[in-house]
Amino acid sequence: MMKPDNHIKSLLKILSQGVYEKEHIISMALLSAIASESIFLLGPPGTAKSLVARRLKLAFKDGKAFEYLMSRFSTPDEIFGPVSISMLKNEDKYERVVDGFLPTATIVFLDEIWKASPSIQNALLTAINERIFPNGRNTLSLPMKALIAASNELPAEDEGLEALWDRFLVRMVSNCIQSETSFYKMISQKPVGEIIVPSDLQITDELYETWQNEIYTIAIPDNVCSAVSFIRKRLKDESTKEGNKEMDFYVSDRRWKKCFRIMQTAAFLNGRNAIDLTDVPILFHCLWNTVDVIPTIIDIVASSLTADIDRQMEKSQKEIDLAIKKKSQPVKNEEDEQSQPEQFTLVNYFYYSIHNFPQGKCLFYKADYKYIDVDKASDGIFYYDEQKKSWIVHAIYTGAPFDYKVKNAQNVRKIKLQKCNGGVFIDNVPYAFERSMPLSMSSLTSDSGQELFTDGIFAEPSAADTALSTLQTNIAPALTSLQTLFAESKHLFLSDDDKKIVKKYLGLCEKRMKEMEVKIKNAQQLL
Repeated sequence: MMKPDNHIKSLLKILSQGVYEKEHIISMALLSAIASESIFLLGPPGTAKSLVARRLKLAFKDGKAFEYLMSRFSTPDEIFGPVSISMLKNEDKYERVVDGFLPTATIVFLDEIWKASPSIQNALLTAINERIFPNGRNTLSLPMKALIAASNELPAEDEGLEALWDRFLVRMVSNCIQSETSFYKMISQKPVGEIIVPSDLQITDELYETWQNEIYTIAIPDNVCSAVSFIRKRLKDESTKEGNKEMDFYVSDRRWKKCFRIMQTAAFLNGRNAIDLTDVPILFHCLWNTVDVIPTIIDIVASSLTADIDRQMEKSQKEIDLAIKKKSQPVKNEEDEQSQPEQFTLVNYFYYSIHNFPQGKCLFYKADYKYIDVDKASDGIFYYDEQKKSWIVHAIYTGAPFDYKVKNAQNVRKIKLQKCNGGVFIDNVPYAFERSMPLSMSSLTSDSGQELFTDGIFAEPSAADTALSTLQTNIAPALTSLQTLFAESKHLFLSDDDKKIVKKYLGLCEKRMKEMEVKIKNAQQLL
């Protein structure tokens, strides 16, 4: 028997022949079908929505398809089959002739789904959720693997469509072809002939049932649960924000259960025995309720991938800030800070030199130091002085002895300043002032900058030392591992756009980590 990942990869290659920019929709439709879920396609006419259903039918051995374009005048007879007159007349039984209609189809495609009448909607709810159809006194077990619904609009509010909308776990936007290259390839290609799927690639009922049982054994690890918990919290927070509607971010318990089921299916079909974080981006297409919230859903799901790493960085940052604040307390209310010039190196008589500033030489106007506070940030100004060949930092306060509209300056911008012992926070990044002499003539430091031995006494590691150790031994390896995981993944159900989004958010996390490393190394000079 062929392995599931090789099987699905070969199957998708055939199903996507002659299709442009709809490969991901086809792959998600196949994933939905194997997970026994339904999929909704939002898009204008002529964007290959019905083609997806026709291609999907070919994936199943002896598969049958049923298609119907709904209207407000559609009747249950047109969807589920007409009532058998002979049965009603001869046996007094009310049963439908279902052959060729939805109850006997493997793949169902219903266009303009929201125009369905209430009687059709109610029957669809049972068909989608339980895969059964009551036909007279009998209940039919449906062979339906997936129902694909389509419309150019979302269900209207307050029309009783919420329950049906909730049944569609996967929700995809089907647009016109965006790439000019793909567009002209589509225009110029010859008509695609009949797509033939080799019988050894078609999914039989026996194989389908075997896969269903094996999918239930796919493990759900703690890091995936942690990512989903982050998503759930963010969704709850968004629903309470002013201007947002609670239902725009509502996800029922049933849908969450189905979300894990489809991630298990994705893991299984990718040849794994457990879900991992590469399956989480599938939720981009499972959690939105309106088009307006799609960007927010993408942000929440993508952010969940690095949530544990971000929590570690946030914890370390809080510990550093607290340590710096505690060390700064003794000098926060001193009227006379004449001791400062003795400690810090003076440049041009009026400036302290900022240690380890990433953009080069940077000077802080010493007279401003008493006008900034330990407990709260105040405004400042930052610019490049051509004459001094240096960056200059000033605090903004009433009666300052200089013009904030500085002349002959470049890259002028406002900043936030906050005092700390031995230096200053600039936009929440701590910097130490250069000192007139070393803190200790007999200090030893490790390669990471941690002071190990001072005046014959072993020094306790500071909060900054501990944070740097955490960053180097925990945070950085965790991020590298995550980046490697996605870089090496050949996930069958993530589109190129999905992968670009993930890469972007991993890059932003790496940027935050590098910024934190700068903060830590600066803080080491202060603690």
